[in-house]
Amino acid sequence: MVLDPALIELLCDVPGATAVYCVRDDRGRTMDTLKVIADPAGGYLAVYHCGVGQGIYEVHVATSSDLAAWTWRARLDGFASQPYVTALPDGGFLVAVEAGGAGTPPWLRLLDFASRADLLAGKASRTFDAPHTLVPRRKYAEGTPNIYAVSADRSHIDVGFHYFRQGKVDRQARGVLTGFADWSARREPQIDQALEWWGVHGNIGGRDMFGWKGREYLLVEGQGERSRWQTWRTYLYDAAERTAWPLPVRTHGGSAAIANPAVTLLDTPSGEPALLVTAYLFHDGAAEGEGGPLLYYRALGSP
Repeated sequence: MVLDPALIELLCDVPGATAVYCVRDDRGRTMDTLKVIADPAGGYLAVYHCGVGQGIYEVHVATSSDLAAWTWRARLDGFASQPYVTALPDGGFLVAVEAGGAGTPPWLRLLDFASRADLLAGKASRTFDAPHTLVPRRKYAEGTPNIYAVSADRSHIDVGFHYFRQGKVDRQARGVLTGFADWSARREPQIDQALEWWGVHGNIGGRDMFGWKGREYLLVEGQGERSRWQTWRTYLYDAAERTAWPLPVRTHGGSAAIANPAVTLLDTPSGEPALLVTAYLFHDGAAEGEGGPLLYYRALGSP
């Protein structure tokens, strides 16, 4: 992999960015695993989950005008977590979540919102619960989705996720939903192998794709050792070369355990093009005052 120093700095230099630690909505909920996008109506949208009980989560949506103060709008799903949102050309939105938990092996769920008003009211026009295809449904998880691509008519939806391989570790997979009815999936061992080369023996989970100077990259979370939360790190994966590189992310206090990465190219509140990253800083390995959801962005300097 040929690393672009400018890209590495944008992804890793949190003190040099505009940063918000322990991101919360106006009702005091921590916005865990948040995914931020530009709001077509102006400002920004974010989906996120928050805990409501032991191992139980709910998914919500909030809006912001400045990427710092977030106003809660609606609950999108109960008994669900790890949300991802994408805006569609016809004014609708697609949200993917990891449904289940608290002893129930998770599965993937897609929620289709016909309009922004429906999204902010939490009224999905239809949902799809994906059947397990890579592991037994009653035993192991499939979850932590991202949305790679959606056709204009929603007939083809390309989704990334993880599966619990042999009941031991999460590994990467990709599925396609056709006609909002037919689901197929495959493993993505090339991503797993790229992180395993760096000694990742624990889980390989959430990911997000973005384009940079004509190349496609993923941010992927990898856990060095199973059951050790402080060993989570974020990796940059080059889709063309099928290689990965650990990102030396620096926070103000020196937090180490950085996971659940998501990335968006958007305009800042002042109108400058920017690269925005969100992540979760596990409290095992976090500096004082930094644990929880993190949001940071840097202007790119030119359109």
